[in-house]
Amino acid sequence: MKSILFYLPSVGSHGQIARGMSGTNPQNYQNMLWQLGHQAQAADEMGYWGLCFTEHHFHVEGFEVSNNPIMLGLYLAMRTRHIRVGQMANVLPMHNPLRLAEDLAMLDHMTRGRVFVGVARGFQKRWAEVMGQVYGIGAALSDDGTADQRNRALFEEHWEIIKKAWTSDTFSHQGPTWTIPPAGVSFPYDAVRRFGRGLADDGTVTEIGIAPRPYQKPYPPVFQPFSFSEETFRFCAREGIVPVVLNTDDRIVARLLDVYQQEAEAAGHGRLKRGQRVGVMRDVLVSRDAATAHHWARRGGGFVFEHWFGPMGFTESLRRVGETGPIGADYDTLVERGLEWVGTPDDINRMIERVVSLHEPEYLLQCQYSGLIPHDVQMRSLELWATEIAPNWW
Repeated sequence: MKSILFYLPSVGSHGQIARGMSGTNPQNYQNMLWQLGHQAQAADEMGYWGLCFTEHHFHVEGFEVSNNPIMLGLYLAMRTRHIRVGQMANVLPMHNPLRLAEDLAMLDHMTRGRVFVGVARGFQKRWAEVMGQVYGIGAALSDDGTADQRNRALFEEHWEIIKKAWTSDTFSHQGPTWTIPPAGVSFPYDAVRRFGRGLADDGTVTEIGIAPRPYQKPYPPVFQPFSFSEETFRFCAREGIVPVVLNTDDRIVARLLDVYQQEAEAAGHGRLKRGQRVGVMRDVLVSRDAATAHHWARRGGGFVFEHWFGPMGFTESLRRVGETGPIGADYDTLVERGLEWVGTPDDINRMIERVVSLHEPEYLLQCQYSGLIPHDVQMRSLELWATEIAPNWW
């Protein structure tokens, strides 16, 4: 398995966040950057495959202050040599797809091909409704209603535009939202004819292109977190995208992996091995003493899930086949349902062994809660993973 550190960087310690408005404190943000820099350098030296950040906005509370994962990735890429940097994920419907294609291509060049890309539809209404208003859309609701369909349609159109920008010297696009280039744009300059491309005889722009195109060919590896539905898995399989599973019920995971295999083969990608080009996500914290690991994980991922993710609906990832009614968002429920890979190296090796025997995922996304979990505790966890767990599975 390729291990990816997925940072949901908290701005502030547990106590500072509990007092409120921790995300607005400049020194807290500086502390976060310092910790991330040292942890990224350690992970680079230890051989981790990659690290990445989410995209969310307006998080004055201090949770997952990661409004620009591309810039955070560049910040850490400049401090490392080998580890890959990525996003989990860029929320495509809220971006200008041409600008995003350019930014990601630049990052790929600046890191000489150490980039992987994440794409998502966006679920947090507070910022999605604000940022998406220019396109007349909001958050993905996963209810197949009109608003949800509009979000999905724009997500897919933006992905199509990004692919064209990455793989063509020049291109055009005609879709429900975008016309590229717009009709009647005049740019009648001889330099374009002599040194470029995309002009009609009358000087009207017929095609555009981005420069640079990505360093990796045809473009960087692409992931989509966090995938619940068969529809998403089918889309990812057709597009060669790596879906990241958040579900903890093995029967649901097995069904999604079967769907991915079948759809990938039907789309002409060949017969993939089970779990190939698929990732799973777990909260990970390792310690010599299991009680110590659970103490800090309860104040890290447990705290965030109970107060943030759970109320936003992520308890659905814990639901078992046939189960109805509410599901707890408390830390003990997370442990019992298998979201928490927390404990000693031996504990976690056994957890991995079970998942590998059932699903053989190619990637493991390890949630990291810097800030809430002290820096020295996280550094020791990274070391124990790299020295006593990873050699068994990488």
